[in-house]
Formats: sequence, C-alpha cells, structure tokens
Amino acid sequence: MPSTNRYALLSRYRILVFSVVVLAVTAGCLSVGESSADVTVKNTEPTSYQMSIYVFTEPVRAGNVTFQVTNRTGARKTVGLAQLDTRGPYYNLSLGEKWNAIERRVSVPANETTTASFTVWDSGKAIVYVFERPNGRVVQNEFGECSRDSLSHTFVFSDGSENGYESSCS
Repeated sequence: MPSTNRYALLSRYRILVFSVVVLAVTAGCLSVGESSADVTVKNTEPTSYQMSIYVFTEPVRAGNVTFQVTNRTGARKTVGLAQLDTRGPYYNLSLGEKWNAIERRVSVPANETTTASFTVWDSGKAIVYVFERPNGRVVQNEFGECSRDSLSHTFVFSDGSENGYESSCS
C-alpha cells in the first residue's frame, strides 16, 4: 500500500512539473508583445487590383500624408490623401518624398481572396492602403492606426451589398 501512494505522489509531481513547464513556455510566447497588422481583400470582381501598403515608421496624421500622382493630362503633382478620392482620377501613385514608410505591394487577383500580415507595424503607427487598377488608376484608399497590439483590415470588392471596408483594433 505505501508503494501505491509513492507512485501516485510521483505521478502528481510529474503532472505539476509538466504544467509549470507548459505555463512558462506559453507565458514566454505571449509576453513577446509583437504587434501585427493584417489585411484581407476579398475580390469577387473580374478585375484584378494592385494594393500598396505603406507602414509609417514615424507618427503621422491622415491629413499630412502626401503622394506623387499623375493626373489625366499626364502631369505629375503632389496631392493629399483625401484628394485621392475627391479630385481624381489619379494614376501611378507613389508616397511623397518627406515620409518614412515601409512599402509593400500585393497583387489582388480577380475572383480571389488575398491576405497579408505585417510584423513591421508597431502599435500607434499609421498604415495606408491604396488600391490601383491594372492601368494604374487609384480606386480606393484607407488610413488606419491603432494604439493596441493588433490592427486588422478587410476590404471587399464586389458588385453586391457586401462591397466595403472594415477595421478592427484590439
């Protein structure tokens, strides 16, 4: 009988040690505190898009971001983020010279869903998404920022009612 209790005690000890190790490993993984920004684009249209993502490395407000664009007549000019939607059409967009941002281009094929993640994004920093048609015409842009560790955006290109944009900060 005493040997049975010893085995039960040894078994409980192993379970306790195993639990502590699992807890320590899990806590270590969670405490790293990496921020991430994720974007999903659901494209149900027969048109493909080019998505440019600008992850800013310094604080910036949406009203301060500028871009170099080509207008209808072929002239190159500087415009603000809000002007991309209201004063176009604009083509061949690039970020204005004074901004420090990491740029990533992602192809969004017709009738497909595309997802991208960015670990270079830090909480509190801004991110801008710009979509262009194959001919370079700017069709949509969004500015996002989040003071927490996770920023998620979803864009839907569709002829239906689900067409739009969602943002989540957590």
